[in-house]
Amino acid sequence: MPNNEVDSLEGLGERISRFVLYLVLETAEKRLDTMKPAATILDFDRVYEIQTSFKGKSYEWIDVTDLRHTNGYCDFRALAVIRERLKGRKARPIAFFGTGNYHYVTHVFLSDIEMPFTLVLFDHHTDLSEPPAPSITSCGAWVATSLQRLPLLRHVVIIGADPDFARTIPSRFRSKVSLFPEGGPDWQDLRVKRAIISAIPTPGVYISIDKDVLRKPDAITDWDQGSMKLEQLLDLVKNIMMHKDVRGLDIGGEYPLSLARDFGRCLEAARVNERANRRILTVALRGKRGGAAPSSPSVSA
Repeated sequence: MPNNEVDSLEGLGERISRFVLYLVLETAEKRLDTMKPAATILDFDRVYEIQTSFKGKSYEWIDVTDLRHTNGYCDFRALAVIRERLKGRKARPIAFFGTGNYHYVTHVFLSDIEMPFTLVLFDHHTDLSEPPAPSITSCGAWVATSLQRLPLLRHVVIIGADPDFARTIPSRFRSKVSLFPEGGPDWQDLRVKRAIISAIPTPGVYISIDKDVLRKPDAITDWDQGSMKLEQLLDLVKNIMMHKDVRGLDIGGEYPLSLARDFGRCLEAARVNERANRRILTVALRGKRGGAAPSSPSVSA
């Protein structure tokens, strides 16, 4: 077969795949309360502006692009402004937060949970560095900040991290952290799934996903990435939702949008990441046993 015909067929297959995924997500959204947006887009860095499927009334955009000193590090005054802008959001407790540099915003979502809970973190990093200062947190320290400041956060389960980071967890947090590093048994092994559920001591959980946990064919980030496949991630999230009460979920790990970068690379990253984002969102919207999406009257962020 001529190369141009092969390319044409591959392009057609890609369009069909995207259309089918669109229909699946639309069906999931229509099964829910149509007055409530599917998710919040927390706009720090405009990366979602080129992920076209996130435009429209199905998503609630919250603009924080005007805030200074938020890239990587954030003081608690800026976090208070972010919290204020999140108040009264209509969307379900599902949020997209941009690149991994803004992962610290998960602390805001966690701080509004009013019951004992466990954080389940999918990330190639532990984000457990010591906070840089008492009044500042960062993308690499927000889990430590949350363990210090949130007494209802009883445990943290980290899935897919580089095993070398296990040695960097501060000793005072080790009893509150369970680590399932990359490179172990197959993520779809039933024993692994059972071990993850057993490591969660509370009925309530919050799931946070940094796509740098994924292998490069399934996501493109500007951090070193892991080896987990998207299908494995989705399977693990489904399993947690089947066994636990998910109080909220957030997703990040986008590729930065910058005119100084190769814009073609930015567009390719947006295409790959948008597909992953929509598939994760579809699983979240279907929720427990195909029912309701993550929701809780206790979460007001």
